[in-house]
Amino acid sequence: MKTAKLVIGIISMVLSVFVLFQSCAAGIVNSIEANGQLSGSAGMIVAGCLIIAGIVGVATRNSTRKGGTLTAAGFYLAAALLGGTLAGNYTDLYFWAFLSWAFAAVFIVDGFYDDVWEENRWWQQAWLITLALIVFPPAGIVLLWISRRFTVAPKIISTVIFALGFLIILGNMGGFFTNANSVDSNALPADNSATSTSNSSQSSTKAATENKVYGPGETWTVDGQFALTFTAASLTDDRNQFSDQNPAQVVILTYDYENLGVEKNVMDLYISSSNFKVIDGTGVMAATYPASTTGNPQQTPIGARCVGAQQAYGLANASGEITVQVEVYGNNYKNYQASFKLPVS
Repeated sequence: MKTAKLVIGIISMVLSVFVLFQSCAAGIVNSIEANGQLSGSAGMIVAGCLIIAGIVGVATRNSTRKGGTLTAAGFYLAAALLGGTLAGNYTDLYFWAFLSWAFAAVFIVDGFYDDVWEENRWWQQAWLITLALIVFPPAGIVLLWISRRFTVAPKIISTVIFALGFLIILGNMGGFFTNANSVDSNALPADNSATSTSNSSQSSTKAATENKVYGPGETWTVDGQFALTFTAASLTDDRNQFSDQNPAQVVILTYDYENLGVEKNVMDLYISSSNFKVIDGTGVMAATYPASTTGNPQQTPIGARCVGAQQAYGLANASGEITVQVEVYGNNYKNYQASFKLPVS
């Protein structure tokens, strides 16, 4: 078992780095999608448990005492339970949870194998081991491998079957935690019909707002986040002699925006050309153009406004009207989108 504990410990420490990077990626996805899942955070804790268990397992592999072995087993079990229940969209975490549980079983068996074997002990009874396998597979599998009543083949077959079953149960539990706050509208009681109607009305209003196409001077407001208004789409004769572009028209967008509650992350609210997709009257995408402008977008803290910001675009085709598709990220990296139709003047 000393060699097995050394190998498992080294594997755990290496895997912890990989799991940590995966968890960071999952956390970023969860933040961007604002899906409420905790898989990224859970993965980071699993990575921490793996590296601690691996270090403890390697450091105490030659010890005759059980403290280090059982401590490592405890961290592996914590990683297995946490990863299995909160994996959500981070599906690889189910595998890491299963692997952690397998490592925990090895350390538990090593800690108790030589001391617990007495054929007349109650926990060595075949009926109890079978019951434990059905009710709580991790405990049942540990008892199964500690026992000398069974040969290796039945142990392997039972371990595979019940371990897979337990993993499926953990996956279902993860789905339950992820969707714990969701509400089934069909389950609303009849006496709440007025509330249901009100909520439906609010949803319809929200959908109508999201589908609205704004014009010049109309303000797109996202409550508690920001407000944006395009005031003009003006033609300019200014051309940059150093530019490789040869646009049919150059249009300068003038706009104002206000920070209603977007908290500073890397920077305060900053709406610029990176948030815009400009389409000319024939459906061709426009590109930014290095024309002279009189106002620049600015980092805008909560409660402040940026007025008269400008961005220049080169149109491939002369157009009397352009479409501006806007995407702005608010708090928790949640994105909001709107469309503007602006006459070119």
